Parts: sequence; C-alpha cells; structure tokens
Amino acid sequence: MDKYLIPFKKALENITGTDIPDNEVRKVISDEEILEYFPNDYFLRMGENSRSIGLITEGLFRIFHTDTEGNEYTKNFKTDGQFICSMSALLLIAPSRLNIQSLEYSKVFCINYDNILQLADQSFSWQHILRKIAENEYLEKEKRESDFLYYDSKDRYLNFIKENPDWDMRIQQRFIASYLGIAPETLSRIRSSRTITKITI
Repeated sequence: MDKYLIPFKKALENITGTDIPDNEVRKVISDEEILEYFPNDYFLRMGENSRSIGLITEGLFRIFHTDTEGNEYTKNFKTDGQFICSMSALLLIAPSRLNIQSLEYSKVFCINYDNILQLADQSFSWQHILRKIAENEYLEKEKRESDFLYYDSKDRYLNFIKENPDWDMRIQQRFIASYLGIAPETLSRIRSSRTITKITI
C-alpha cells in the first residue's frame, strides 16, 4: 500500500493546506483497498448505505440526484486527487440521497469512515482533516449556489470550462447541461456561439 501513500498524502495536504506526517497517513491506508470502475459503474447508488470515502487516484465521476420520475440532476463532478462520498449517509448513518457514477475507467482508494472517526478521537491531525473535508464540501456548495445567483447560463459554462479545461471533452454534454441547470439545446447554442466567436477573433 505504500505506493498509494504519496497520492493519498498529497490529496489530504491539498485539502488541509498543511503537511500531514507519513505515519498519520499510514494509519488509514494499511488495511484499505483499491477498486476499479468502468464507465457507468456506480461507486454508490441512491438508497444504499455506505461507510466509505473514496479517493480518486485515476478517472472521473459524476454525482447526481434522481427524482421519483427518473429525472437526473447533476450535482458535481470529481476527478483525480478528490474525494467522493455521500456526506449525509456518513453523518446520519442513513441511505444515500445521491448517486456516484464513473464516467470513464477509474481507480478509487476506498477508506472506511468509521476507522477515520476512531483515528480522530486520538489524533489532532485527523480531527483537522475531517474538519477541512467538511469545510470544502460546504464551500463547493456555496460556490455552486452563488454561480446560479450571479451568472447567466453562458457565463456559468465559460466559468466551468475555464476551471476544468479538459472536462468539456471528457463529459457528455447532457451531463454538463444538467450541472449548469440548462437544457442541452441551450448548451449546444452556447458552445456554437463560442466557437464562432473564436473563429471570428
């Protein structure tokens, strides 16, 4: 498992902004496992119980909700070095309210949340890590809400591809449209307009 120490340590340090001692990282990676996912495989389905947090070491996932009529609403995308989980399922010990699905071949380092809680009872480092993970989830949620308040559909799309330049080619347009809260036809027009503008310039 030592080959996963560096990527796991780096992901934690990106979240916390502080150096995480190797011995603290080893406490959680020694008994965990790497799982492979092919396109459209599920890390987690709505209604399932889960005590796992996944660190993506390779690939891309979509996080989405499904209503009673089967309509899907994309909440987020996650890629290398980011964590995937249902926070409500972990915190409330309840069935997941969302789906987490791979969009391409992916590898995920799975960590047992209860093991981390036990570590947090004994270690300041893990208390800090858990707090930062929760803070990042909140900041992502607040940013997404602000984007819908302050930007129109075109600017939301432009911000999206500016922040994630390769995702426009890796993610199906209907999923991007769902994430941006617009119809696929509207996204197609925005993308066409952007292409025409580039050629004109």
